[in-house]
Amino acid sequence: MASGVLYTALGVVVTVMYATMDFAAMYQRMGMPAEDAGQIGTMFEQMRGVSIASGVMAVAVLVGLYVMEYVFLSKGANWARILGIVLAVLSAVTFFANLFGFWLYGQWAIVLITIGVAFVAVNIAWVVSAFRAPLRDWFAAQRYTR
Repeated sequence: MASGVLYTALGVVVTVMYATMDFAAMYQRMGMPAEDAGQIGTMFEQMRGVSIASGVMAVAVLVGLYVMEYVFLSKGANWARILGIVLAVLSAVTFFANLFGFWLYGQWAIVLITIGVAFVAVNIAWVVSAFRAPLRDWFAAQRYTR
């Protein structure tokens, strides 16, 4: 559940960041000529609404998956444990793939990295706990005859 909360926090921060960031200034800080940075800034301004809407939808879908996992895991459904492992691994890999681009976002980078590191730590703890004795015992009890 903590992973879902941290994922939601990360999604909210990214959505607020895209809603408030001056992308033209960001590209100028990276060394791009002012005219080119202005054109890119205009392009980002035009796509800002779509970016925010898609970010909100992605967060809503993944939060729904986390809630579904939590509900069914508390009922003892073992497929929910597998779903949790898959979500944890995919989320951690996605965070690490985006980690190198966070420096572009100035002061937001500190917030993104802090929440992201906590998110990955929780996901690692989940994966370790998911492979502990209860899961091993469940798999060991499954005997299929041919």
